[in-house]
Amino acid sequence: MLTDEKKKLIELEEQYRHDIKKSLEAEAHVLASEVSNVVSEVKAGGDKLGAQIMVFLNSSVGMWLLSSVVITGGAAVFQQIQHQYEVNQKNQAQLISYKFEIENRLDNMAYALRQAKTVGDAKAALGGLFKSKYPLTPELQNRSLESLYLNIYELLSGTQQQKAQSAIDLVRQIGEAEILLQSEPDAKPIGDQERIGFSKLIKSIQALHLKVT
Repeated sequence: MLTDEKKKLIELEEQYRHDIKKSLEAEAHVLASEVSNVVSEVKAGGDKLGAQIMVFLNSSVGMWLLSSVVITGGAAVFQQIQHQYEVNQKNQAQLISYKFEIENRLDNMAYALRQAKTVGDAKAALGGLFKSKYPLTPELQNRSLESLYLNIYELLSGTQQQKAQSAIDLVRQIGEAEILLQSEPDAKPIGDQERIGFSKLIKSIQALHLKVT
């Protein structure tokens, strides 16, 4: 059985707990109220800032600034597109020019080799490796066949670039064979094996069919 003293102690403890609870609830209410006020102020400030921005953009200065940014940015993009288009057009024109010059030179070399009777005739036919006798593009007349393919190689990509590399390798093979031919006297009849070898290399180059158009 509880004594009066213990009962009084329990009552005091209960009262203390009750007072602490009320104090915490009051503090929580105040804190919630303060948080709510801060949120409202931030929202009101954001709305006010947004409204101020819209007012500024609708002003003459704001419209000028906005149009300047749009026009400047648009002009820069347009210039970049135009520049890229001009570069592509220039590259395409160069590719076509190289392609037709190469094909013309190979055709002339193949025809001259078919008609060749002597080593001197073969040497003259293979002169197309270094200079065009009948150039389609005068500025390319003194360009070697290998240099023309090197220029094409730099402008192509993918499998077409691989074909250009193969053509360069074949041109070098013709060049190496032509060097051996230089040691022979011009009056010496050219052998069928030599003529066939040169013609085979030229046909291999022509068969690559570079697509540059």
